[in-house]
Amino acid sequence: MTTNDEYTWANLPTTCPDFTAHPHKINGESCYTCKIAFCSEDQGTTALMSALLDLNICCDVHQTGGFNMCVYIKTGEKAWIYANAEGFSYYINEEDDGENFYFGDDFENMSAAQKAQQIADTMKEKNLVAVEL
Repeated sequence: MTTNDEYTWANLPTTCPDFTAHPHKINGESCYTCKIAFCSEDQGTTALMSALLDLNICCDVHQTGGFNMCVYIKTGEKAWIYANAEGFSYYINEEDDGENFYFGDDFENMSAAQKAQQIADTMKEKNLVAVEL
């Protein structure tokens, strides 16, 4: 649903509390969370999240810095996977640099459903299970 030329509403139910006017302005400025939603669509994370949910993998979209968006899959008390259009990595804790599971042109050229399946297959191979957020 396009409401103006700047932003498109991403179908993320927790993105912004005001569901009646997306995107909207606050004191003449575009809502920051709507900008995040737009960026999520633009970076392909909304489609990837939807594809993972279709595979019954509990996930959400997180902002990792600036307008960089990643799909977040919690796999333990302090462990998670971050995924985006470029690839995905597994983190054991906050100090961990992460283990890159899959990055590169092959992954970038996959559809969201193919990327989600690649993540699901890797999780199964590594005995990782998504936990409820």
